[in-house]
Amino acid sequence: MDIGSCSYSPRTSAWQNTRQHTITRGENHLKSIIAGLAVVLTAGLLAALGGCTEKSSDAVVENPVLAAPVPAGMTRGSVLETMNTGGYTYALLETSRDQRWVAGPETSIAVGDIVQVSQGMPMTDFTSKTLNRTFDVVFFVDAIDNLTSPQAGATPPHPTMPPAAETVDTNVPELEPGQNIAWVYANKDSLADQSISLRGKVVKYNSNILDWNYFHIQDGSGDAAHGNHDLTVTSKATTAVGDTVVVTGTIVLDKDLGAGYVFPVLLEDAAVSTE
Repeated sequence: MDIGSCSYSPRTSAWQNTRQHTITRGENHLKSIIAGLAVVLTAGLLAALGGCTEKSSDAVVENPVLAAPVPAGMTRGSVLETMNTGGYTYALLETSRDQRWVAGPETSIAVGDIVQVSQGMPMTDFTSKTLNRTFDVVFFVDAIDNLTSPQAGATPPHPTMPPAAETVDTNVPELEPGQNIAWVYANKDSLADQSISLRGKVVKYNSNILDWNYFHIQDGSGDAAHGNHDLTVTSKATTAVGDTVVVTGTIVLDKDLGAGYVFPVLLEDAAVSTE
């Protein structure tokens, strides 16, 4: 054999085989470590995901209403800000569509709670005197349902309109003797769909609600305890709180505006003359 043309020797071959075995063993050991780490990480991830799933399942079991779809005509949102005043709860909600202020009968809610309300009646440029704050738009609703912390046995109160303005001196002379707001309530059935004229003082005014201006008049007649002292008027005309006005419109009974707002007596589409 020509040694110059061949580098083989039994000793060299044994060394190379040993080196190759060591490398292979090292690679297999590294692969084992990596595989072990992968198993540990995967197990940890699965445990974490399992924990999240378990917590989510627990939340749904404890409060399944959170998993239910939002009913038609309702709005669901997270409370960003809230305050109570004058028997009302005001809340700024983050909904899937927007941020909006809602107000309803006083309810126990806190920032972060998920609540559900009806679409409500929007009131533009509404001023709360007790809060000393004017809202660009606030939606008055018949109830605020706290889905995060439901109140056991709670029953939604009867729908109410936004709080009326503070009581002012509303005594004004009758336009026609004996014809005043208390008279309207006492004779509402016979006055239904009839045009009448009254003099009163504006105690609350809200503009541009469903393309109409809504305001309340009082004239010193009737009794708040019996609910026959205040008449709601709709008109295209504008007025202001404190104005003494003569209104001429049609008496409408049980007017349903939706969202739970029903007016037993309403003076509709009134012409307004300010005195």
